[in-house]
Amino acid sequence: MNTFRRAFVGGGVVALTILSGAMLSSFRESEPAAENTAPVVRMTLPAANAKFQWNAMVNYTIHVNDKEDGNSEYDEIAPHEVLLQVLFLSDSAQLQAYRSERSKTEPEPEALLTMTTLPCFNCHTANDKLIGPSFQQIAAKYPYSASMEDALSKKIIGGSLGTWGNIPMPPHPEVQAVQAKEIARWILKSNKDADHFYLTGISGAFKTRMKPVKDAGKGVYLLRASYTDHGLKDNPQQRKRGQYTLMLKN
Repeated sequence: MNTFRRAFVGGGVVALTILSGAMLSSFRESEPAAENTAPVVRMTLPAANAKFQWNAMVNYTIHVNDKEDGNSEYDEIAPHEVLLQVLFLSDSAQLQAYRSERSKTEPEPEALLTMTTLPCFNCHTANDKLIGPSFQQIAAKYPYSASMEDALSKKIIGGSLGTWGNIPMPPHPEVQAVQAKEIARWILKSNKDADHFYLTGISGAFKTRMKPVKDAGKGVYLLRASYTDHGLKDNPQQRKRGQYTLMLKN
């Protein structure tokens, strides 16, 4: 059905507009906003239901496919933005309590996600010295306090030299003060447990702990790979996260 509209000026018709029903409908309803697609994350190594050995290396490989960001097989996903959480539980009976508690918190701390956009993991790892000290070494050396959080955040932005040897820590002026404090707080508070740590990368390895004296058969490793995408081009704030969880038994 068409709708006719006339405009009159001084008694004369100067324009005739024909609006179809479809056009009227398009005026009433706006186009639906584009929806960001969540990334698909999976681990190809270790295999599902694999077992681990005590005091041995566990190799891992993670695959990420995101409609907007690309595919890790084609080097379209930045490796340092892919996280692997490694958690050892001495008894598999603790899994239910852990999952219940984890459901009340954020999947990953915001500070950790910020660190994946920076070169932090090029020089530091969770529990082994690389170019710089491990996060566990930093947390062990500096007990948490507001003043220590402030001092470490200033080093993150301005760099430092001499604290851990002769290799300087480069400055990161692109980091905002509030972000630097969040990172410092996470490092000081969240890296004191050798059985719970994070790694970055599409592939890598970590070492399991020494065999416990008692109940060695009850221990499990929980691996959770995750990737948070960059959102849509016109809406980068609409980020989504994909994850994959795998359990290794002894």
